[in-house]
Amino acid sequence: MTMWPEHTETIRAGAIAAYPREAVWLIYTDGQCRRVRNIHPTPCESAAVSKRDLAAAYQRGLAAIVHSHPDYPACPSEKDMHRQMATAVPWGIVATDGKDATGITWWGAGTERPPLENRPFVHGVTDCYALIRDYYAAERGIDLIEIPRAWQWWRNGGDLYREFFGKAGFRQIPHAEAEPGDVWLSQIRSPVPNHGGILLERGECLHHPMTRSGGPVQPKAVSRREPINRWLPHIAQDRGGMILRYEGA
Repeated sequence: MTMWPEHTETIRAGAIAAYPREAVWLIYTDGQCRRVRNIHPTPCESAAVSKRDLAAAYQRGLAAIVHSHPDYPACPSEKDMHRQMATAVPWGIVATDGKDATGITWWGAGTERPPLENRPFVHGVTDCYALIRDYYAAERGIDLIEIPRAWQWWRNGGDLYREFFGKAGFRQIPHAEAEPGDVWLSQIRSPVPNHGGILLERGECLHHPMTRSGGPVQPKAVSRREPINRWLPHIAQDRGGMILRYEGA
């Protein structure tokens, strides 16, 4: 997905020039783009916009915020996701190593939801939870809550799925009662459920797998339909799997 393509090359060049610091741009509703000062006390690790710049942007008409990620993939951190939700405008990230830069990864309010199948894996943007959210929005008209999440949260004491699916209006049901549209969860080399998908008709499922050794951005790991049979051992209750049904928030 491309938004404000006329600013992409300027932002990419600015991200390279700012390396190893993070750079920040504000895009306005009139289509203009302005780089603002990163006031974060550790600008090589994070970015922050001054209250004055942000207030002026809202007054002028804030349309989006973009920042760079030095030596880190073009996907949001948990903090990025919280801040995007607080501003209620789309956010973009461009990753750079100081020599080259990626295109801009967009996510959040106002961004287009990609097709459910064949989307690349980008943690926090198009991952397995995003696929479940987008399925419910597209197929059932239900807007599930967003969950700010850090990469590999399941290895750092998090239990995101069991905690937040309850808040989103789901309850666990017996496996024998499973129907198309229900959510399945499994534990893949994890102490807690860390992968999930949707049960479909004709014995199929929809999910977004990762590669075994991949990182938070995996262009070749795409969402897909496939027979649910190969996932049944992982969904089994004695292996930490579960089936969830939406009953309303």
